[in-house]
Amino acid sequence: MAEKQIVIPRELQVKMEMFRRGLFDFITVREGKKHVKQEMALQVLMDHSTSEFLYGGAAGGAKSWTGAAWLTFMCLLYPGTKYFVGRNVLARLLDSTQPTFHKVFAAYGVPKHLWKFNGSRNYFEFYNGSRINLIELKRTPSDPFFEDLGSIEYTSGWIEEAGEVCFDAYDTLKSRINRQYNDKYGILGKIFITCNPKKNWLFNEFYEPWKKHLLPSQKVYMPCLVQENPFIEKSYIDKLLSISDKVKRERLLKGNWEYDDNPNMLCSYDNILAMFDNPISECAGGTEPKFITCDVARFGSDRARIIVWHGWMWVEVHSFDISKTTDIENCIRAMMKKWRVPAKQVVVDEDGVGGGVVDHIGCIGFVNAAQPYPDPSSNEKENYKNAQTQCIYKLADHINNHDIVIPRDLISREEEEQITRECEQLQSWNVDSDGKLEAKPKAEIKEDIGRSPDWRDAMLMRCTFDYLNYIIPDDLERRLAKFLI
Repeated sequence: MAEKQIVIPRELQVKMEMFRRGLFDFITVREGKKHVKQEMALQVLMDHSTSEFLYGGAAGGAKSWTGAAWLTFMCLLYPGTKYFVGRNVLARLLDSTQPTFHKVFAAYGVPKHLWKFNGSRNYFEFYNGSRINLIELKRTPSDPFFEDLGSIEYTSGWIEEAGEVCFDAYDTLKSRINRQYNDKYGILGKIFITCNPKKNWLFNEFYEPWKKHLLPSQKVYMPCLVQENPFIEKSYIDKLLSISDKVKRERLLKGNWEYDDNPNMLCSYDNILAMFDNPISECAGGTEPKFITCDVARFGSDRARIIVWHGWMWVEVHSFDISKTTDIENCIRAMMKKWRVPAKQVVVDEDGVGGGVVDHIGCIGFVNAAQPYPDPSSNEKENYKNAQTQCIYKLADHINNHDIVIPRDLISREEEEQITRECEQLQSWNVDSDGKLEAKPKAEIKEDIGRSPDWRDAMLMRCTFDYLNYIIPDDLERRLAKFLI
C-alpha cells in the first residue's frame, strides 16, 4: 500500500501497546472469566526463547483465535514484517481461517482502512506494509520437497491443522522464518503449530519427547482441552461428549495422542496394546510349533530384528543396530539350536542383503513383492497386491483376534512403544481403487514415524506359516536336529 496518513483508533492503540508489553487481558478475559491456557500460549508466542510452539491437542481450545490474534497484532506493531499461515489445502484456509481473521479484526477494533485482503494472491496486507500470506502446504509431484517455499523470507509463521501437513513442509518452513526484520525489531522467529492429536511427525517431534521430559528447550508443547476454554459454548462440549466413536472421542475431547482415528487402520489401538497383556495360557505356547522370523539390516541401515515364536508368543528377541550379515546368521543358527527350530520354520527377509543369510541357512526367503500365497483352503490366489500386503492383512487379523502374546520381560518400554507405533501403521491404502488390496507403503510409514518399521516387518513374516505346509514329522525332526548348528 502507498504511504498515507492513517488514523489508528485510540482504543486500538491501547490494545497494541498492551500486546507489546505482554498484557493480554483484552484477549483472554471476558465476562469475568479468563482463558488461562490462552494467556500462557500468548506469553510463549511473545517470549525470546521459544522458536517452535505446538499448542492444542484437542478440539475447542481456541487455537485458531489465538493464532489469528497473535499475527494480527504482530502486523500492527511491526511495519514491513511478513508472516504465513499454512494448511494442507488452501481452500480450507480460505473457508475457515480467513473468516477467523475477520472476526478477530472486528472483536479488537481493527478498522477496514488498516488492512485489505488480496483475493487473487491470498494475503492480508496492513497499512504499514506488513503481510500475512495464506499458503498451501500440500505435497505436489512438481515440488515434492517444497523448494518453492525456500525462496520466501518470513518473520514468523503458523501451521494450522498440522496433522494434515507432512514433515517436509514443516522442516522447510523452519528455515524460512527469522529472516524478515527480526533483528530490526528484536523479534525471535517462531513456528506456531496448532493441531488435534495425530500420530505423525507431531507425535515424534513434540508429544513423545514432551511426555518423556526430553523436549529441547527451544520447543514447547502446551496441551489445551475444551474444558479449559471458559468461553466455549456448552453445546459444543455436549457435541464432543456425544461422539460414539471411542477413538475420536479420546482424541477430540480428551486430547489423547495415543489413539488414532485413521479409518484405514486394520487393527484397533486397544487390540494392539492387548498383545502385551494377552493371557499366555489361552493364546500361545503349549505344544504349538516354534518359528523364527528375521528382518535383516546391515551396517546401521534400519535395524535387524530376530524373533523366536512359540505358536504366536514371543519367547526370545534379538536386535542389531549395526551388524554384519554374518552376525545375524550366527544369531539365527544359535536360536535354531537352542529352541530346536528346523530351517523349514525359519523365514528371513530375502530382499537386499538378506539373500545371503537365506542361502547360508537354507531357510525360507521372504520376498515382499512376490505373488500372494494361495489360500490354503481353496489353493486360489488371494486378491492382494503382493505377499507383503497379504501378510500385513493377516497379521492385523491375528492382532484383532488376540492371538499374539509379547511378554513385557522380553522387551524394554521403548521397544514396546516402537512395536505399538509400527503396528498402528498396519493400514489399508488406495481404498477407493477397484484393484488389488494394498497396504500403506513403507515410504509413507517412514515419513509418519521417522524410521523403518522393522518390528512390523519381522512380525508380518510370521504369517508366512499360515500359508505354507511347515509341519515336519517328529522322526524327521529328530534326524534333522543334528544339523541345527
